[in-house]
Amino acid sequence: MSSLSGLLPAPVHQHPGQDYDQQQSTSAVAAPVSRIPPYGKRAGWKPRKPEDFGDGGAFPEIHIAQYPLDMGRKTKTATKAGSTIALQVDAQGNVAYDA
Repeated sequence: MSSLSGLLPAPVHQHPGQDYDQQQSTSAVAAPVSRIPPYGKRAGWKPRKPEDFGDGGAFPEIHIAQYPLDMGRKTKTATKAGSTIALQVDAQGNVAYDA
């Protein structure tokens, strides 16, 4: 039985400069990783920040309100003053809908 390299054709294009794998590893930027305790050691730990959820999964063994990727969390802009509209009334106290 022949080897795989014997069955494949020779490469047509050559990558100039560094090896492609070396170039990819040097240009990668490491993202900050949140320290999540391992399963079974999470007593007292509560996920609070979006970084605690990693790729978006929640922790069903922790019985608190959890918002992975902020899904379901009420926005902070809706609770600010100014999100309600003041009613305009006429001289008799009737609501003016044309405002």
